[in-house]
Amino acid sequence: MQTRTADEGPGMHQAHWRETTTAGFFRMKTTSHDEDPHSELPRCFADRRQMQGLLSGTAETSTESVPSELSTDAEVKWRPEVLFRTCLASRESSERFGPMMADAREFFSAPRRSFLGDGLSYNRSIQKKHFPTFTPIVDFVHPVERLHAAARAIHEDDQSVWAQYVTWATEVWQGRVVKVIDELTRHSQSLGLPPKDAEEADPRRVLAETLTYLRNNQSRMDYPRYRREGMPVTSALIESLVKEMNYRVKGTEKFWNDGPSGEAILQIRAALLSHDDRLLIHIRERPGSPYARKSRKNMLDTAA
Repeated sequence: MQTRTADEGPGMHQAHWRETTTAGFFRMKTTSHDEDPHSELPRCFADRRQMQGLLSGTAETSTESVPSELSTDAEVKWRPEVLFRTCLASRESSERFGPMMADAREFFSAPRRSFLGDGLSYNRSIQKKHFPTFTPIVDFVHPVERLHAAARAIHEDDQSVWAQYVTWATEVWQGRVVKVIDELTRHSQSLGLPPKDAEEADPRRVLAETLTYLRNNQSRMDYPRYRREGMPVTSALIESLVKEMNYRVKGTEKFWNDGPSGEAILQIRAALLSHDDRLLIHIRERPGSPYARKSRKNMLDTAA
């Protein structure tokens, strides 16, 4: 979010962008299954037109048909149903944001608990420190992005890239991460290790970084088990929540005062987007509210 130095008069003084952090807490109705309820790769992940906005370099138009054996959009009954949502947002660092997240109401009492996010190290550290009883899950969308980049690193024509990506995405969706790691390792060995000054698009660097990501997060990518236990495997809900948060808070024309004022804006926005009564209680009980119930002492002070 954009902030400015407070108490400096009209205009923008020392305007700058500040990093914000948002967490979503979703209480869900889930069903466990004896077998994987959705073993086939979802249709959307194999449709180039639907993946244009997510996968870099994907052709803008495509006449390719999606393989008929892939699941249809109607087969979505396995997905957990959201019953209740709360939101937390702050400008605090991840070290301080973790304890704030751990204070979320009653989530530790749920019979099944999952901590879903990207596989970056700070997310893993927050989960281990503050949510040790939660099942850590890497959002399936993030390996999908890296697998597509790796496919582009070893193939030149678009058809080969897409076919390779769909194959790898299917393997990971079905829990065969080790097989994908082995294939990527062979490709990486044939190209060689990336030099220290390798550019981001260097195929050697792309493959090395993809391998590191998959190896570090292999234990958090058991997607068939998560689906059998009724857990979510993508962070689409939090991504949508972040967009709702940013719609009001972020923008080139929006500036908030640094310090407590900017932090308060985030908390008010989070309260508005939550399915609880935090905002209503704040409006009724805040100082000066016409809805606040006056105590006898306050009434005597006002009369005096």
